[in-house]
Amino acid sequence: MAGNPLRQDGGPVPGCDVLGLTALPVAALIQLRGPALQPGVFSGAGILPLERALGGDTPVLSFHTLGQGQGQGGSAGMPVRLLLDTGASSSLVSPALVERLGLASTAIPPAAFGLAGAGVGCGSLMPRRSRLPPLRLDSPGGGHPSALPTLRGADVLVLPVGGLPADVDGVLGAPQLRQLPFWVDPQGGRLAFGPAALQLAAAASGRGEAQPTTHTLRWQRGVPLMALPLRQVPGQGPGQAPGQGSVPALADTGAEGLFMTPRLTATLPAVGESRPLRVAGFCGEQPASWTLLLGPHLIPPERSGGHPPAVVEAITTTNPVFETLGVEAIVGQSLLRFHRQLWRLDATPPSLSLWPLLPPQRRAAAVLQPIGISTRAKPRASTIWRIGTPNTVETRSIARVLSTAVECTSVKRC
Repeated sequence: MAGNPLRQDGGPVPGCDVLGLTALPVAALIQLRGPALQPGVFSGAGILPLERALGGDTPVLSFHTLGQGQGQGGSAGMPVRLLLDTGASSSLVSPALVERLGLASTAIPPAAFGLAGAGVGCGSLMPRRSRLPPLRLDSPGGGHPSALPTLRGADVLVLPVGGLPADVDGVLGAPQLRQLPFWVDPQGGRLAFGPAALQLAAAASGRGEAQPTTHTLRWQRGVPLMALPLRQVPGQGPGQAPGQGSVPALADTGAEGLFMTPRLTATLPAVGESRPLRVAGFCGEQPASWTLLLGPHLIPPERSGGHPPAVVEAITTTNPVFETLGVEAIVGQSLLRFHRQLWRLDATPPSLSLWPLLPPQRRAAAVLQPIGISTRAKPRASTIWRIGTPNTVETRSIARVLSTAVECTSVKRC
C-alpha cells in the first residue's frame, strides 16, 4: 500500500490491525509418539506463482480436490491451502477443513500421542487423524494443469490451528516435501516442483551469477537439520566469540524468524539491548527475548568475500524443539527470504542450495540502512511472537515498524 515503509527487500511493511491471541502451531512441529501417518504420493512437475501467507514470507500451496468417494472428500474442485513447512514432521489440517470436505476422521488416544512444540500445553491436545482426498496444485496462469503436482493418499493430523490466516487450512510437512525437489524464488515470485525446479536452478547457475552455497542437510526425527554458519566479528577474539564456526539448526520454511537457544545467543555479539517478549507457539505461550545480533548467516565465512557480518533479528527462547532435535537454532524466512532456494529433500543426502538475491555488500547492511532504523528501537514487552506464523508480527520487520512510530501491542499485528 502506498506510503508504507519498505522492508529490506523493497516490499511494504504491512500495517497493524487487531488480532486475537490464539497460539499458532506452525513451525517446528515434531511428532514424538503416535501412529505412523502415510505420507501418500506427491508427484508431478510445474512452475507456479509464489504465494505467501498474509503478512509474511512462508510459501502457501493452493490445491484443489480431485474428488473421491463419500467420507473421503467427494466433491471435486474444492480449494485447500497449505503452508509449505519443512519444519513439520507431520502434515496437519484444521477441523474446519475436515468438516468442509466431509472427511472421516479417527481419534488418536492422547496417552499414545506426543508432540514437541513451543509452549507447555502439548499434553492436553486431543488429536485426530484423517486422509486427504486427491489434491492437485492450482495453475493460475493456465498452462497444463494436469501435469502439475498431485498429492494422493496422504494421512494428516487433525488439530485446532487457532492462529492460521483465514484462508489457510493447515501445513504440508516434510513427509510430502521430501518426495520432490522444489525451487523457491522470492525475487522472481516463482515456485517450482520436480524437474522444473532443477531446470530453474540450472539456469540460475548458467547465467554467470555467483555459484550457489550448498548446505548438506541431515534428517532428525523426520525434519531436515543444517549447520548454521556463524561469522567471526571484526575485533572479536576467539574468547569473545565462542559461537564462531557453525551450530546445528532446523531448516524450517514454516518459521518466519530466526529462533535461538539462550546458550547460543550468549555467545554472539549483540547490537543494542535485548527486550523481553512472549512467544505463542503450538503448545501455548512461553517467555522469550528479541535481540539484534551479529554472526549468523547462510553464506559461510569463506564465501562472504570479506564483507562484515550481517545484523540479524533473533528471538531467544527455550522451545522444547531445541532439545528434542539437539539444535541451537531454527532458521526461518528472516534468513531464507534473501536467497533463491533449491531444496533437495528427495536426495541422499538431502541438501539446500542458496543463491543470494542481493550483492553481499548490500545484503550485509540491508537490515539497518535502507530506512534509517536506529539500533535503539525495541519492541514493547507486551508484544506476542508466534513461532512460525506468517500472520503476526514479523521477526524481520518489528524494528522497522517501531521506527515509524507504529507500536505492536499484544492485540495488534504488523
